[in-house]
Amino acid sequence: METSKIKAAFLGIMLASLCAVTAQAADLTVRHAWSRATPKGAQVAGGYLTIDNLGNTSDRLLSALSEAARKVEIHETIMQDGIMMMRTVDDGLRVAPGETMTLEPGGTHIMFIGLTSPLSEGQQVPVSLFFEHAGKVDAIFDVGTVGAKGPRLLLASTRPAVHPVLTQERASESFFTHICGTELMANVTVSPGKSGPVELTIQLEDADEKPLVAQALTVTLSSPDKEIAPVAAPADRISSDTWKVRMSATAAGKWSLALSVQTVGSGRIDIAAPILIE
Repeated sequence: METSKIKAAFLGIMLASLCAVTAQAADLTVRHAWSRATPKGAQVAGGYLTIDNLGNTSDRLLSALSEAARKVEIHETIMQDGIMMMRTVDDGLRVAPGETMTLEPGGTHIMFIGLTSPLSEGQQVPVSLFFEHAGKVDAIFDVGTVGAKGPRLLLASTRPAVHPVLTQERASESFFTHICGTELMANVTVSPGKSGPVELTIQLEDADEKPLVAQALTVTLSSPDKEIAPVAAPADRISSDTWKVRMSATAAGKWSLALSVQTVGSGRIDIAAPILIE
């Protein structure tokens, strides 16, 4: 008899747990998931979205998975000694009860690493998001232009976002991008992100996303669309893995940014990516 009571109690606990998970999953909403188109040969791309927790308990985004990339990580961008740096979020992102969290360019975001193919404008990328309590939540990331500032379609919502998608005013302050090659990665911030004199801050990483110490760095800007020839300038080292250079982007539009890195072993690594100047 006691054994039957114990089994019944255990079953009740299990059913209560399942009901709790179901309720929390129903209270969690993922919307405005989007990414940017990537150039041919690109190995990484950023993903952005908004998470609404309409429930009474907190949840945590732990990880993500997509067939579009070899691995998917959660990254955050922090300011350290006045320099914008990116790092992996190992313990996940906590979404408090009643909170709306927006992952956006220049801040916390999803990073697709080892793309199986370049992301194209108009493409829709399926991604599975895994939460501590809600479990698996499937989302579709809408791919916009190379310089997209937000999702192409703002879907109707029953409540406003506390942290809205990057506004035009904030977007003009700086342009942030993460570019990648087989041997080198770089976090690049262009300030301000509009035509005229600009300052570029470049943080170098190796293929394992660890700080890369180089001997020299040359930055080249060009705009084939505007028929502006390439202009190169040497960058100044401001820390072991971070460099700065002041240049001029004379016109709004899409530019090509090229980095030529002289490594400690006297080798040279070249990578390039498009950036958007307003």
